[in-house]
Amino acid sequence: MTKDWIGTLRAQEQIGPDLYAAVVECAPVARQAQPGQFVLVSPGDRSLRLLRPLGISGTSGDMFEMIYRKVGRGTELMTRWQPGTEFLFRGPAGGAFSRPTGPAIAVAGTLGVAPLLFARQVFGPFEKMFLGVPNGSWEPFARWVAGRAGETELYCDTGEIGLKGFCTQGLDGLDLSGRSVLACGPNPMLAALYRRWGGTVSDMQVSLEKRMGCGMGGCFGCVVSLKTGRRRLCIDGPVFQAKEVDWDELHL
Repeated sequence: MTKDWIGTLRAQEQIGPDLYAAVVECAPVARQAQPGQFVLVSPGDRSLRLLRPLGISGTSGDMFEMIYRKVGRGTELMTRWQPGTEFLFRGPAGGAFSRPTGPAIAVAGTLGVAPLLFARQVFGPFEKMFLGVPNGSWEPFARWVAGRAGETELYCDTGEIGLKGFCTQGLDGLDLSGRSVLACGPNPMLAALYRRWGGTVSDMQVSLEKRMGCGMGGCFGCVVSLKTGRRRLCIDGPVFQAKEVDWDELHL
C-alpha cells in the first residue's frame, strides 16, 4: 500500500549533466519495492505542491536508489541535498513488471532505464539492453548504465556516441520468438516498439509515462486508455502488457 514516509539521503552522485542518482534509507520501502514501482518525492518547499515521481533503480537492505534529472525548481532543490537530509515522500507507488516468461530483452529511453536496472537486479541479466539517448552530452550517463548492466548497447539520435539511431532499432534482425521484452521510455518510443514487434512478442511489458498529481489515484490526472477501459497510471500502472494499451488513444 502506498504511504507517506520520511526518507534519509545517504549518498548522491552526479551521473551526467543535470542527472543524479540518490541513495535513500527507508527500510519499509526498500524491502517492499518491486521493479517498475516508483516514489513521489517532496522537494521540501511548501510552495511546490506536486510531488516528483522518480523511478526506483535498485535496492540494497534498508536502502533504495532513485535517479532523476534537474529540470525545474523542485529537482534543483534536491541537487543541494547533503547526506543526512530528511525528506517526505510517498511510495512505493504503482504496479510492477512481472517475471519475464522467457529470455528477456530490455529497451530503455534515457531515464526509463531506472526500473529496468531494478528488474535486472531481481530477475537477472538481460540477453541485451538497448539504451537510447538524444546526444553526446549523455555519455557519462551511458557509462554509468553500462557499469550496472554490461549487456547494454547504446544508441544516440545524433550519432555522437554509440550507434546512430533509436534504441528500438536494436531489435532489428533478432529472433524474438519465445522472448520477453521489457521497456520504459517516452510513450512514442513504446508505441513504435509495439507497432513494430507487438505481433511477434507475446510478453511485451511497457512502463508508460504521464504527468502525475497526487500519486494515489484521487485526482485522475494520469488516466490512460486501455482496450478494456480507462486506468489510472499511478494505481493500475505504470506497467502494462503492451497489447492491452489503446495506442491510438494514448496521448503521445
